[in-house]
Amino acid sequence: MRARRLAVGLAACVLGIAVVAPAQELSVSAAAGIMIPSGASYREIYGSSFVVSGDVWFKFKGPFGLATGFGHIADDGQALGPSDQYPVEFRRRTIPLLLFYQFDLGPVDLRLGAGAGFHSFKETWQTVDLAYSGTKTAPRYLLAISVEVVRRLSLFCSLTYEPIHKIATSPIAFDVKLGGAQAIGGLSFRIF
Repeated sequence: MRARRLAVGLAACVLGIAVVAPAQELSVSAAAGIMIPSGASYREIYGSSFVVSGDVWFKFKGPFGLATGFGHIADDGQALGPSDQYPVEFRRRTIPLLLFYQFDLGPVDLRLGAGAGFHSFKETWQTVDLAYSGTKTAPRYLLAISVEVVRRLSLFCSLTYEPIHKIATSPIAFDVKLGGAQAIGGLSFRIF
């Protein structure tokens, strides 16, 4: 809960800066795609995960800017026990906070960014009374491209990498990698 309050506070801070700072550009994006997990145990249970995200991009005068938003991963899988399979469900919510550098290439904007992701997650074993949940803050690296198709509306795609390691409370797994590479695509709308 503490991490969630911190993440919401940081997101509010970014939006507060957007109100008072001299801005060149403010845009919002909505996208969906896949997360390819870096952890072998995550891949065995869930495979690739479906990701949805929404972001606010605030670019200052000059090439630098801040971004925040919300990401959600929901996945179902099968955990293998000594003599049986167990259906499991995994949910992860992320609030990113990034500093980015934007290259303006005519109708194309290229953004390179780095920052942190504030994650909350929960894994539920559906047929037995087991559930694991927690929060984690991890680095986040980003490459994003938007291509304007009509005035203020752009096609948007991004590649993100997050090395999220969680020390599990499960007796069978101690270091679980919940992160990986994300590839998403969608639309971006420039407000000003």
